[in-house]
Amino acid sequence: MHEKLKAKIKAKKNAERISFWFIRHGQSEGNALGDNCPVMHDTSLTAEGVKESEQIVEYLKRENVKVSDVYTSPQKRSYETAEIISQAFNLPVKVKEGLRERDWGNLQGRPWKEISDMLEEMPLQERYNFKPEGGESWKEMEKRIFDTLEEIAEENIEDENVLIVMHRGGLRATLPMLAEAGITGHKDFSVQTGAISKFSFEKDNFNFVGFVPKILSFFAFLTSKIL
Repeated sequence: MHEKLKAKIKAKKNAERISFWFIRHGQSEGNALGDNCPVMHDTSLTAEGVKESEQIVEYLKRENVKVSDVYTSPQKRSYETAEIISQAFNLPVKVKEGLRERDWGNLQGRPWKEISDMLEEMPLQERYNFKPEGGESWKEMEKRIFDTLEEIAEENIEDENVLIVMHRGGLRATLPMLAEAGITGHKDFSVQTGAISKFSFEKDNFNFVGFVPKILSFFAFLTSKIL
């Protein structure tokens, strides 16, 4: 899937300057509950989440990032984060249904710890293909998100710094694939609220630039060359 995305970016005349900035939304009222956070909640940002969103703006401006587009999941916590960022850069918010969090079907509303404990008992490949009744599997979510990223790539011909605000589960599916870490690396990409992950497209290489989990300092710096 990431090969198709890379091919679309490489076809652009300014491919070496294009970057996708993946942002996990700021802390929401649901996130503040910790392990008791209900699956598929749709709550607004907390005061801390607003602060995290403002820190994202602070970081991007401090680094002189020329933001060209702001895309987001339609869910409140993601949209509100994107709105704070877009207003700071005088840009519209572009909503993509394909960026929403995983559909957990009949598991909706259960505490995340309960779901997490159940998933941890499964072998990784079984977990990858597990589909709750009425919901979608990790594999299906992954495809949905990459299809959406391809749409975003098609819509942006000249743009350079595209911000994409989404959810932890989606990022845990997307980022390791882009870094060619595979599904076994998903826990290494379990980013905090308000975290930025940047991917830069450079000719035949696809470089993961780094995480900024609390924005004002680097938690880790990783580089991955994808040939």
